[in-house]
Amino acid sequence: MDLNLLTTFLSVYKHTSITVAAEELDLSQPAVSAALKRLENFVGKPLFVRDGRGISPTGAAVALANKIELPLTVLETIGTQQESLTVYCSEMVLHLVSHIEGIKLSETPLEEKAIFDDLYTQKVDLVIDVMSSRQHSLIVEEFHQEEPTCLTRLDHPRIHAQMTKEEYFSEEHIALKFTRNNTNTINNLAEKPVEPRKVKIETGSLSSMLILSSVSDYIASSPRSIAEKLAPKLNLRVHHYPFKMKPVRLFMIYHRRYANDPFHTAKRQILKTAITQKS
Repeated sequence: MDLNLLTTFLSVYKHTSITVAAEELDLSQPAVSAALKRLENFVGKPLFVRDGRGISPTGAAVALANKIELPLTVLETIGTQQESLTVYCSEMVLHLVSHIEGIKLSETPLEEKAIFDDLYTQKVDLVIDVMSSRQHSLIVEEFHQEEPTCLTRLDHPRIHAQMTKEEYFSEEHIALKFTRNNTNTINNLAEKPVEPRKVKIETGSLSSMLILSSVSDYIASSPRSIAEKLAPKLNLRVHHYPFKMKPVRLFMIYHRRYANDPFHTAKRQILKTAITQKS
């Protein structure tokens, strides 16, 4: 069998779109459709069915994908020597790993779908983020936890050394404009349901949030390591939350193709050490 048929099939299976697969593979749509037809003739079963304006995989397609995805991705890495690791890294620990050689760092995209798409298409080799995943082809390792904190400027007119729950909810807030696991950060971390905050500003950046808090009366929130890194420079006071919060859990996510790759494994360990020992 032509292995290119399986590569084409996996692209269509991943995107559930012949059009997107054709763009990814730099092929024409008729060429992709013809490859799928040849593969269906070989396995003797239909692999995709029409679903509205798109297509959906059949049971035979799911079974085939589960069998071939890992072997194919391993074959793709044979004979290649990685010289650097491309990493999506949460801003909360970006300052702890920026000095490491042999990695190319980018801040993690806001949208979860974009992150997973980039893992599957090998645009990125590793993700360090607070999100998790149950997708079989991805390995997820929890390796670090941090205390969530909130911050106010040192000369805040109403909040001083200790912040009460009443003060927290009476003030206006700056919130992170992103979700993980279909929920926002505060609702995900609070041990019990909490009342809505008065969100004045939304931003996709922790550092922007802290800068805005330093020149306003708005309350910011941040994991402790970056809070303590920037608070002295921005004249901010770091507070414990006035209600019980779960720790911020940090994960490494990568494709199973890299599970035993020596270069990938070594860089993962260096990153873990930098984050867990300095934070």
